[in-house]
Amino acid sequence: MGGGHSHLQVLESLANRPLADASVTLVVDDHRAVYSGMVPGLVARQYQIPDLTVDLRPLAATAGVRVVEKPAIRIDPNQRRLVLADDTALDYTVASINIGARVAGLDVPGVLEHALPTRPIGEFVYRIEQLDDSSRRQILVVGGGAAGIELAFCLQSRWRGERTEVTLVDGARALLPKRRRLARRVLAAAKARGLEMKSSTVVQEVKPGRVTLVGGGSIPYGLLVWAAGAASHPLFTESGIETIRGFATTRRTLQLLHHDHVFAAGDCATLADYPETPKAGVYAVRQGPILSHNLRAALRGEPLRSYRPQDDFLTLLNLGDGTALGWWKGLVAGGRLAMRLKDRIDRRFVERFRQL
Repeated sequence: MGGGHSHLQVLESLANRPLADASVTLVVDDHRAVYSGMVPGLVARQYQIPDLTVDLRPLAATAGVRVVEKPAIRIDPNQRRLVLADDTALDYTVASINIGARVAGLDVPGVLEHALPTRPIGEFVYRIEQLDDSSRRQILVVGGGAAGIELAFCLQSRWRGERTEVTLVDGARALLPKRRRLARRVLAAAKARGLEMKSSTVVQEVKPGRVTLVGGGSIPYGLLVWAAGAASHPLFTESGIETIRGFATTRRTLQLLHHDHVFAAGDCATLADYPETPKAGVYAVRQGPILSHNLRAALRGEPLRSYRPQDDFLTLLNLGDGTALGWWKGLVAGGRLAMRLKDRIDRRFVERFRQL
């Protein structure tokens, strides 16, 4: 269930080594899997939609996998059944869930009516491409994580040469609090580019053309991009599955805490032993090989492998002007070389699945 970064690798594994004694079904809302790492580049007009999209149908066909393009609304782990939006159901022996997350704060009054949420990411990508250029004059980005920062810079670059005001607001006391050296470089770049970044700023309500703030004040906008972190899908709580902050709780084997035959990976799940692991695509990518092995092993009754998240990871922030800022184990660097590295890593990941 889901076409996320981990499941792309499961499909790759099945294409290279088919399961002769099992039938596999992929259930997705959309057959187009969007690689999140390249979305800011699309916003800055560095990429086009085909550059960051993998069509799951030919990949699944190569892997001998049937595709069902319908939303799933509930999983019954006791009956081993997945219920779809049209009330049909699929039975399973082993299930795997890699559906990502929703964006947080959608319950803030007015967000659903007036903002452009960054998730579902496929919908965000197609809506960005349909934007009217009149929205460029006053842009407000809510969310000071890596995604919000990249989008703020890349939205400004999208209309380079035009009169565009970009403001980023975040509720935390400081930008990127666990990576202060990187945050200082981001703030310096924002100042040089004329972007305004405000911490300790919480949106109370969204109205047409203006947001009101907790504690008073307001900010006008022409385009409001909502990138306020990750929130869980309701599927897990509605299915009676144990969760941490709404995310499915898994063991190191990526199995659900109380159901050996259901696996979950990526942003939709939280490891019981590492509950503070960030919701970042790098972890879903690293979980892919473990998940691929464990699904096969579960069917065969063989030992499973354990996953342990890395303590730190390479971060490359696209600034939209052909440069990037990079972080690796406390070291910070930036420039065109950093952007070339990011572009190479991202393109190679997407092309890897197209070649199959």
